[in-house]
Amino acid sequence: MTSDGGVEIDADVLFGHVVQSIDETLARASQSHVEVEGVGVSAFASSVLGLDSDGRACTPVYTYADTRNSDDAKALREAVNGAAILDRTGTPLHASYLPARFRWLRRTNPDLFSRVARWVTFAEYMFESLFARPCGLSLSLAAWSGLLDRRRLVWDEGLLGSVGIDAALLGRIDCENDPVVDLASSWVSRWPLLARAAWLPALGDGLCSNLGTAGTDERAVVINVGTSAAVRTVVPGPVSEVPNGLWEYRVDRTRSLLGGAESNGGNVSTWFRETLSGLGDHEIDELLSTEAPDSHGLTILPFFSGERSPGWNDGARATVHGLRLTTRPVDLLLAALEGVSFRLAAIYTLLAPVIGETPHVRVSGGALHRSSRWTAILADVLGCSVVRSEVGEPTSRGAAIWALESLGYASLQEIDCEGVRFDPDPDRHEIYLEAKARQQQLYRQIAAHGTE
Repeated sequence: MTSDGGVEIDADVLFGHVVQSIDETLARASQSHVEVEGVGVSAFASSVLGLDSDGRACTPVYTYADTRNSDDAKALREAVNGAAILDRTGTPLHASYLPARFRWLRRTNPDLFSRVARWVTFAEYMFESLFARPCGLSLSLAAWSGLLDRRRLVWDEGLLGSVGIDAALLGRIDCENDPVVDLASSWVSRWPLLARAAWLPALGDGLCSNLGTAGTDERAVVINVGTSAAVRTVVPGPVSEVPNGLWEYRVDRTRSLLGGAESNGGNVSTWFRETLSGLGDHEIDELLSTEAPDSHGLTILPFFSGERSPGWNDGARATVHGLRLTTRPVDLLLAALEGVSFRLAAIYTLLAPVIGETPHVRVSGGALHRSSRWTAILADVLGCSVVRSEVGEPTSRGAAIWALESLGYASLQEIDCEGVRFDPDPDRHEIYLEAKARQQQLYRQIAAHGTE
């Protein structure tokens, strides 16, 4: 992370972590005398890096949380028809997507930009390193780029032209999500258990999280709070119109993932706990065990990495209002958890009507898995029951479920998605309605003064 909003990582360092993970997983698998039929892959989205003519990484991996291109997103919004782009691609013009990323790189580092022979996601880079050849790009990750024509399932030539990128510099979109086989010999020697395995093209982590939490329950809205946070549902797609404030990412030829996301989730809790003295390594539930809802008088806009849904203000910054001499570290922590929950509720309010009937709200992610108190806060804020998945890694589980179904071993409808139910407290819900309205008022006031 850099002080000007950069969030990036060296591609080979990240690939080294992948290799280490596979090493350790296969070491455990060999002890159980199992055979590996397939590999499901979840990849963080969206990401991009540049390769030179020899296929080597010549840029770092730029992540969705990098906001150095916020001025370029603004310039694009002024130069092209944003509503038309949302309709064609299912995504707004925002710093988290590749159009603004490409424009920023071309503007700020033209020499580096000109040296790039191909632009790929980290998942493509990983597959190319393992199979010694380009392997294509899943529809899921292509959609997450902000450059996919969601109806025609090809790169959007008009938008590419606006940022000076030729479609030939991007990966081949595999609309069928066909398995990849024939691991490179050097890796077969290292991982003999994977010699005959079929690798499914990498899916976006958000889609995997939904599949691992709720399968394909047509009434399920999944709220995930990990490092970032999101509210999503799988629907027949493409949808006729993407509601303002949300996005649509295609899953395959018949389904889409509809929802909204925030770059600020569990990382907000982590920041407050690591920054403020007095919180230490205590568990959240222990710290908040005696704290009443909204008892601190604070209002927090938790935009440490800008805002995505529903306002899409990539230049937004975190704000704490209402500090007093009596404010304690635990007050700030509670207000932060509530503040993130209010932003998720704003997305849920836009998404729930799409379901057409009362949604089944399921929640997952490490931040909620570790904290029953935060899960209860979310139920109280929403004013409806939520079922928390007790699966420790729903995203990895979703990748495995996708692989099982794709290889003919299981159906998503057969997957057990039970969990622990949290019912809302009506009195707490009323308190949170007022606190949520107070947060929205502060949001509008700051926006009205042009502060990003």
